[in-house]
Amino acid sequence: MNTSLTMLSRARLNFFLTALWSPLLLMLGFFSLGLWEGEFSSETHWVYLLWFGMPGLLLFALWASRAAKSRNEQQALRMVWWAPVKFILFYAVPWMLYGLCSLVIGPLDDSYMAYGWIMLVPHLLIAGYFCSGVTVALYRIFF
Repeated sequence: MNTSLTMLSRARLNFFLTALWSPLLLMLGFFSLGLWEGEFSSETHWVYLLWFGMPGLLLFALWASRAAKSRNEQQALRMVWWAPVKFILFYAVPWMLYGLCSLVIGPLDDSYMAYGWIMLVPHLLIAGYFCSGVTVALYRIFF
């Protein structure tokens, strides 16, 4: 069977979807634990949601889940390697919207968030490619 031409099997697709959704679930878990322990006040609630990139991560996971369903193995692996770069677009939008809204209706001090996310791009790429590497390595081991 030529795996480069056939669609992903259910098990392989589930593996990729699990790898895709795991970071969001982990971040939600850490954030919820922090809220439960009282680390975040209600005033900083939305700032921390943006800081951890959860809106962008959710939109990215939804988009990538839909795209992964119509891919073959080779295309899915290519998606895994391109995911950190494509995620940056999804990550930046909530930051930019928050910063622009702060310019218009909020405290001017928060407007730095419209461009402050750029400082985190190297960290996103390093973490993203680490996760991509682990995902591909585990995929090669199990499939």
